[in-house]
Amino acid sequence: MNQAKTLRELSRACSLIPMLLAAPAWAQSDTPAQAAPQESSTEQSGIADIVVTANRRSENLQRVPATVAAITGDALQARGIVSASDLGGSLPNVRVNSPFSQTQPNFTIRGIGVANEFNSNAQSPIGVYFDEVYQGFRPSHGAALYDLERIEVLKGPQGTLYGRNTTGGAINLISRRPDLKGSNGYVTGSYGNYDAYMLQGAVEQTLVEDKLGVRLAMTRTKRNGFIKNAGPENGFPGVAGNKDFQAEDNIAGRATLRYKPTDNLDITLRGYFAYSDPIGSGGVPYLIGPGQTDLVGYSRANLGRREVITPGQGKFITKSQGVQARIDWTLGDVVVTSVSGYDKDNYNLSFDFDGSPTSIGQYRDSRSSFYGLNQDIHLTYDGNGFNLIAGIYAGKQRVRTFQDLLYFGFLNDFAGPNQFNPGGLFFSGPGAPPATAVSTASGYTQKQTSFAAYAEAKIDVTDKFNVTIGGRITRDKVTFTDYYSLLRDSSFNPALYAYTSGRTMPGIGILTGALSPELEQTATKPTGRIILSYDVTDSSLFYASYSRGYRSGSYNGSSPVASPNGVGPEYVDAFEAGFKSRFLDNRLQLNGAIFYSKYSGQQVQEVANGAAFIRSLDGRLYGGELELTAQPVDDFRVVAAIGYLNTRYKGDQFLAPGDPRATDPRGVALGGNEFPFAPQVTASIAPEWTVLHTANDSKLILSAEAQYQSRQWFDFFNDRQAVGPIRNGQKAYTLVNGRISYAAEHYTIAGFVKNAFNKYYGAYAINTESFGGNFFVPGPPRTYGIEATFRF
Repeated sequence: MNQAKTLRELSRACSLIPMLLAAPAWAQSDTPAQAAPQESSTEQSGIADIVVTANRRSENLQRVPATVAAITGDALQARGIVSASDLGGSLPNVRVNSPFSQTQPNFTIRGIGVANEFNSNAQSPIGVYFDEVYQGFRPSHGAALYDLERIEVLKGPQGTLYGRNTTGGAINLISRRPDLKGSNGYVTGSYGNYDAYMLQGAVEQTLVEDKLGVRLAMTRTKRNGFIKNAGPENGFPGVAGNKDFQAEDNIAGRATLRYKPTDNLDITLRGYFAYSDPIGSGGVPYLIGPGQTDLVGYSRANLGRREVITPGQGKFITKSQGVQARIDWTLGDVVVTSVSGYDKDNYNLSFDFDGSPTSIGQYRDSRSSFYGLNQDIHLTYDGNGFNLIAGIYAGKQRVRTFQDLLYFGFLNDFAGPNQFNPGGLFFSGPGAPPATAVSTASGYTQKQTSFAAYAEAKIDVTDKFNVTIGGRITRDKVTFTDYYSLLRDSSFNPALYAYTSGRTMPGIGILTGALSPELEQTATKPTGRIILSYDVTDSSLFYASYSRGYRSGSYNGSSPVASPNGVGPEYVDAFEAGFKSRFLDNRLQLNGAIFYSKYSGQQVQEVANGAAFIRSLDGRLYGGELELTAQPVDDFRVVAAIGYLNTRYKGDQFLAPGDPRATDPRGVALGGNEFPFAPQVTASIAPEWTVLHTANDSKLILSAEAQYQSRQWFDFFNDRQAVGPIRNGQKAYTLVNGRISYAAEHYTIAGFVKNAFNKYYGAYAINTESFGGNFFVPGPPRTYGIEATFRF
């Protein structure tokens, strides 16, 4: 994008601010979800302070010399943020996308994310933590968004204090815990279009005042699909009761016990579970054959853009459970903290990624099981002009995956039973068997251990100037074992191993010959950061920082024919400068930052002719962010933000050799391309107006939020590879949400709308042109409903 066009995008995003301030607004409630006080904020006139633990200690957010976004639990409810995907539009340079359901979000921060790599063994470059416990299994990352004290989003590499090194940032979901004073609780219910309902609640009881308390929380959500299953009415069989796709069906619960026997010892134990069982994620194909037809001539001519005929779509089941323990022991000026966690997850889906009634590309069965064990012990010292945090971390995780894949399944219908010639490529000439589907049963196990030691000191050089220096040494070991891919004939009988690390069946040959029974890589890497901070006044500061992040190497976990390959670690060297400030008697807050990062060895997934590979790319990114909070009077508040991001891959890099659109024998050139899911401009504005106060201090509140993003690409090829509309990316769009609520002491009643103007846009897309099309997952349409909260 040239400079003039970039300026136009910035101008368009900024124009949202006066438009929204001048327009009538829907409402969002700022009434707490329950009577318990918020530990994360303090009462004061104007803009309230938020206390965060981004640096593993409690600090006022405005005094943290780094880009950290924090949303309190009350604000989550007030802004209607009920799923991980809702976070993306509210924060600058943060995107959330997924080819699957709401419980499986892919986070991208400042252009760094998992992009379109969908392997279950792939670690995200964005670390996700539940109460500071690292969550290594991506399909479970959206399961805990209920009864939260706050969400903290840390931007930039996290290579010092957090449990696992990450290159893009960290998201910490912090749940409410008993405050050991009295009892309280709440129940929230909502109902909306698409027969959507939500029931959420929590109850807290103090068993021994100031010493022992328990809190129980639960959520249940269900909604019909956004994508109409048009199969039954068009003479094709449906699946899962002929229900529509892209539905929701989730339940989750959490129990927290807090024990504080003395003022110096604080113990929190937590157990949780989550279960998600929707019907298919749902996607809509664009078929690239003549007249938008697939490989056998099927056409979507009579279907709408939210309608599909696809008999291969089924359940998307995710199960999670775990236990956590946190112990804080105060010894004078030193606090020793232990954070422990164990989680176990399972994932099962059947998925038709051609989106048509023709059997072209299907995950007939994809199953993964995961467990993770994490232990972090650190001490914190807060002295006069010197603060220190130092600790050790150990983590272990394992993922086992089985996949039943069927490519070009329609060929089996023509070939007849017991034939074997996958894709017609194995045998040719007179007498050769007819072409059959590429049908595979494959699996693998990946294990990973991580050990680290870290320390960070903050030194007050003067009353206004301080220096923070931190370092971490990490040793990671990744092992890929038990991998195999068994090719089957047209009757699904075992025929030939494409590859195997040791498992064999009598009489079944191996296409690739003997492979190593185990692939392994180890790495010991130093990372860290340095921050210079200067307090201009008691309410404003400037800072500059350098940080280095690292993500361990990985292996390709999704290739039916080609042997698995691996890549080494990726690195980010990030430079940032920013400011935080408040003015006008605490009525105006303005924060900003500029940044530059060098990105080396980015792990990406390439799919070529049905075979998947994992690759490494180099690039760079730079940009800036500006966030404004204004509360000129007690009854009116506005939050606005804008982000600019410029990403580019380095020159002389190529992928997909042999691609017909490549102009170079090395493949499609990537130099100068933008990162996927990294729009140049993101902006949002959320005004809130209390229009009525009653005699009993009840309130009528109107609010709205507009979210804008400029064009984004769906893969690293940008417009250089595809022939279908995926080559255009997703064009710029704006979403508008709103809420009106009446809040009394013990209850709140609200009406809400999301995507008020029913904007149609692609939230995710993948190039499946080897199978005859582009696969798009559209964002949610207009949704609306009513909500009620009762507090006791």
